[in-house]
Amino acid sequence: MPQDYSSTKTDSDIEQNQQQEGSSSSSSSPKKAKGNVPSFLEPALTWASQAIGTSKGEYAPLINRGKGTLELPRQTKRKIIVTVAAIVSAIVIFGGVVVWTIANSSESEHKVPRRKLTDPEKVIIQVPSADLLREYLQTYTSESHLAGSDGDKRQAEWTRDKFIEFGIENTMIETYYPLLNTPIDRQLAIVSGPEEFQYKASLTEDVVEEDETSYDPNTVPTFHGYSKNGTALGPVVYANYGRVEDFQYLANQGIQLNGTIALMRYGGAFRGLKIRAAEQFGCIGALIYSDPIDDGPIGKENHDNPAKAYPEGPWRSPSSVQRGSVQYASMLTGDPLTPGWAATENATRLNRDESTGLPQIPSLPLSYRDALPLLRATENLGVRNDQDWAGGSEEVSYFSGPSEGNVYLANIVDDHIGPIWNVVGRIEGDEEPDHAIIIGNHRDAWVYGAVDPSSGSAALLELVRTLGVLLKQGWKPRRTLIIVSFDAEEYGMVGSTEWVEDHRDWLSEHASVYLNVDMGVAGPNFMANACPSLRRVLYEVTHKVSDPGSKNNETIYDTWKQLSNEETPIVGQLGSGSDFVSFISHVGITSVDFAFTGDYGVYHSNYDSFHWMEKFGDPTFEYHSALVKIWGLLTLRFTDDPVLPLYPGDYSKEIQEYAKKLPISDITLGGPYKEFFKSLKKLAKTTRRFERRRERLVEELNNGTLTDKDLPSVIYKRMKVANERLTHFERGFIDPEGLKDRSWFKHILYAPHMWTGYHSQVFPALSEALESGDTEEIQYAINQTASRIRAASKYLKEDYDEDDD
Repeated sequence: MPQDYSSTKTDSDIEQNQQQEGSSSSSSSPKKAKGNVPSFLEPALTWASQAIGTSKGEYAPLINRGKGTLELPRQTKRKIIVTVAAIVSAIVIFGGVVVWTIANSSESEHKVPRRKLTDPEKVIIQVPSADLLREYLQTYTSESHLAGSDGDKRQAEWTRDKFIEFGIENTMIETYYPLLNTPIDRQLAIVSGPEEFQYKASLTEDVVEEDETSYDPNTVPTFHGYSKNGTALGPVVYANYGRVEDFQYLANQGIQLNGTIALMRYGGAFRGLKIRAAEQFGCIGALIYSDPIDDGPIGKENHDNPAKAYPEGPWRSPSSVQRGSVQYASMLTGDPLTPGWAATENATRLNRDESTGLPQIPSLPLSYRDALPLLRATENLGVRNDQDWAGGSEEVSYFSGPSEGNVYLANIVDDHIGPIWNVVGRIEGDEEPDHAIIIGNHRDAWVYGAVDPSSGSAALLELVRTLGVLLKQGWKPRRTLIIVSFDAEEYGMVGSTEWVEDHRDWLSEHASVYLNVDMGVAGPNFMANACPSLRRVLYEVTHKVSDPGSKNNETIYDTWKQLSNEETPIVGQLGSGSDFVSFISHVGITSVDFAFTGDYGVYHSNYDSFHWMEKFGDPTFEYHSALVKIWGLLTLRFTDDPVLPLYPGDYSKEIQEYAKKLPISDITLGGPYKEFFKSLKKLAKTTRRFERRRERLVEELNNGTLTDKDLPSVIYKRMKVANERLTHFERGFIDPEGLKDRSWFKHILYAPHMWTGYHSQVFPALSEALESGDTEEIQYAINQTASRIRAASKYLKEDYDEDDD
């Protein structure tokens, strides 16, 4: 249990916190990392395996405004030649890159500055209250609030009223009208074959005596958002995690997939992409269940909490079901019927079958209890793969099947166009009103959503209250601050995407950064995914906040570093799964997503409740308070620092590291990669020049103590230019045409991985072209990528002299 720190810190506490920066007690024990491979390394590992052949009241707006086998890449003779040549040429190609990268790496290295807190930042540390955060969470979890429901609207209006009460007077609700679906009838049964295997699934979650919300008769039934309305009848086939390679293995083993219903377990890929893979291989229905070895209690003996299912432990119980959207997250985001334009009330819409982001076969989510009879029905039938196919049950051996009997699946849903409600508050900037900082969290939940998203919603509300305290004290942000409680994230980041599409031109011109929190608190372990240019300010801010669970006066930075087991804490890449997607992938707005994670086994279930949070997630609510402080300090750094705390040199360095892992050859294709590497070198040179000028500018600004009216006109102009360049640098990576076959995604450096969704795919156009082996496609991707890297360089180069080397 975390140590019970007071939520209000004195001035002496703040000074002590400043003095302890960078120091960690050698006697402290590091927290255990969850998982074996950091998510940001997975794309590189994928490329490596390919190279060697292995293998989530309406008012005016505030801003004006064919089935069959899907073939995996084969090791043809040509590809083998290409791979061998790649190894040879890599020495030549990457040698030069390594030389100039290493030669200048010292300029990108940094120590966390010993910057003192400003007076407004001290308020951010002092004000947040764990008791109020508890109250907010109780309100948000007091009723189910699925997007578009009456409960959702009530909570939108309550959130709006609290924003205004806390001092954000310019607050209103913006309404959109996307596609939504709600369940009418669901059935699952084995209806033929051996009598001992026939059964009917309950498709319900058990009541837990000590958790009063589990009694609620209005709880949201277990279903998939955006699932296909319909029925299916056929034998069941177990397909492990439902990845493309899992289905390909079954096809290679001669297992009949056409006309079957795929049984897959959660994990390894976004749920919608499991269904997409099942479709591609000829399945007519899909079932996704939670296996006890994944987020259940099996194998959790070394965790902080008991290795027991809820309510005795934090892990998923046999009846618990993970609801969730099955939109194709790597193909598009937001309302699937208005891709690229806002879902206003009278918007032009596609027909459902015209959308590239929706499943064409029905599906249901299952508990382990309801999946077990299906696994028994495939026992000793088909094949059994020894490589990671077995789950945690000792009752079955996880054979593929198909089953002897047929399974009947019914998923009858109501597809409808319905309202959703974004709550948007705005504080006008005092000195740079045309530069906007946006902070956001989604409010809707599959049921009660104590962790996802209400811990983040409570934190947002407490941050708004804290900002209100600052406003009463006379604080005015240098830049405009926009605060958004988004709706319908759970269906596919719908509220945020429609808002971004609606205000795209304004955001592209004025938005400097987006700071996202989703599942704010599930435990004590801090994590962050962000654009590389944000990494330093994350380190600086987490140095300022004490870890409530530390007995050695450690900061969040200290314990984050211990968890990462690296010289500096790991900052992952942005893929998909939350509201940052439209900001970074569609418009090119520098973004970050952060949270406190932990032993969280009730994701998207009826048991993601206030009781679970109070018992396992954050009993004292001190990590909620720490989250508010981190979020608030980040917000003030971006609203108030004279020069935006973004570092494009760090971006350049990370891009070069990933370029060195691409399995490419300058020999086999007649040298087409020359322009690609020239663009990387140009970016490195330009960012180095910019960082030097920026450093001098910050020194001349006297560490931010002078007001604009005191600045010499030359320095003031340079500051304005620097902030313009930093605001628009990320836009350079946006290609107006978008990525091949998924044009909604326009960022050429990062995109959701095509078949995992959550994870990021680095150089998506180029890596997908290399997978295809198509020479013309590869050349196009090289040109596209190099062109956008040059465009980003140009944003930094403008208005700077060429002779500053």
